Amino acid sequence: MYFVINNRIRTIVLFLLVLFIVLVGSISWPWFCAAWIWHRSTIEFPLTSLFNHSRMKVPSIIHQTWRDKNSIPLSWQEASNSCRSLHSNYEYRFWTDDNARRLIEKEFPSLLSTYDSYPYDIQRADVIRLIVLYVYGGIYLDFDIICLKSFDQLRSYEFILPKTMPVGLSNDLIVAQPKHPFLLQLLNNLPKMNRNYLTKYATVMFSTGPMYITHEASNYVNRSSIDILSQDLYGKYVHNSTRALFKHLKASSWHGNDAAFVKWMYRRRTAFLSLLVIVFLLTFALIYLVQHYHSNMNFLKEIFLMEKFQFRKSSLNYEKIPSNMISV
Repeated sequence: MYFVINNRIRTIVLFLLVLFIVLVGSISWPWFCAAWIWHRSTIEFPLTSLFNHSRMKVPSIIHQTWRDKNSIPLSWQEASNSCRSLHSNYEYRFWTDDNARRLIEKEFPSLLSTYDSYPYDIQRADVIRLIVLYVYGGIYLDFDIICLKSFDQLRSYEFILPKTMPVGLSNDLIVAQPKHPFLLQLLNNLPKMNRNYLTKYATVMFSTGPMYITHEASNYVNRSSIDILSQDLYGKYVHNSTRALFKHLKASSWHGNDAAFVKWMYRRRTAFLSLLVIVFLLTFALIYLVQHYHSNMNFLKEIFLMEKFQFRKSSLNYEKIPSNMISV
């Protein structure tokens, strides 16, 4: 009976381990694939200095969005002015919640129900940038991005996204020609990914943010039309680089406590992974020791019972009187 229970416990533990590995694998595998697909940048330093304006695929329009003109932080206004002064010949379009909604009503009325259902403003901001780029094309920049150099050369590409850390692509800077098919795919799939992922950070990232962009780019049939800006040129994860086109204030204005926790976990990822491995090893070592202890105890118990049985059998043999010893 003990061995049956022991085997059942071992089977349950192994089943739970396999289930855990399958669950972790199913969640992490797409992002390992995305990391591999987008690990190499296609736009590196130095950028080609000679280019023909007549061959530019992206119109000279800078797009930025915020809820209204009066509530933009001063540091963001200065960052925006740095881009506009470096590109004084560009058209500048500022999108508020009101005029962006009117554009959606005109160009993508089927998205209005999804747009209105988002619980967070940042999700609507993520959608607005995709729509204005699909309709007009140009360069979208988050307000916390400072321009250090001209990005004219980037306009010779169809579609550009920067790499982000730890994995995937970012949407704080997008360069796109009008009506690019990838933008249409992103817009068409928004309703399907409009889900609640338990926390604000996860919900935003996977429904409209960088992880959504990365997932869709990884499944896009014409991935070669998407170019990746190197981290040297992007400037977000390098410090004091003379190659960077941009500098980032890293405002992350929409981040909440869950985002801070995720970042805290990521900074200590090696320690947590090591701790997880140690816990698993200790758990299985403990299970093995307990099973080994009970097996030894059971074995000793069986030996004790056998010896006891043999002893009783011998005692009975001694107590039995032989028939030839009985006198008549």
